[in-house]
Amino acid sequence: MTAPDYSLFLHSLASELDIQAGAEERDALLQSVGLRAATRLPLPACETTEDFELECNALLYLMGWGRIALALSQEKHGLTLTISEPLRLGSLGTPSGQWYAAFYAGLLTGWFQQTGEAVTLHQDKDASTSEILVFDAKG
Repeated sequence: MTAPDYSLFLHSLASELDIQAGAEERDALLQSVGLRAATRLPLPACETTEDFELECNALLYLMGWGRIALALSQEKHGLTLTISEPLRLGSLGTPSGQWYAAFYAGLLTGWFQQTGEAVTLHQDKDASTSEILVFDAKG
């Protein structure tokens, strides 16, 4: 059996949410949804940053929602997270194609919390494109 395609519904819902709530409210809602998703799909125990990256990728693969790479950034004095092949809803979002960015921020924040790390994620909109989402993490 083939899974139903919800893309028309999701695109219409996303467009309406943007019109009704605006970008700031939408992002707050999507971040909360991401945090809730992290509790529904908990991360296994992680001892190292490498373990964290591997376990995040295993769960993202399970959902079909891209791949994450973590790197220490000397320039930014923190951790940079890059999600390749993120989920998109057409060109929705600012910048274009990045509508789900706040969901990813909430999901990753929730997974960091599960490891005992209090991390704040900020999307680097200059480095993000429709093909990758880039976040800076500060602890």
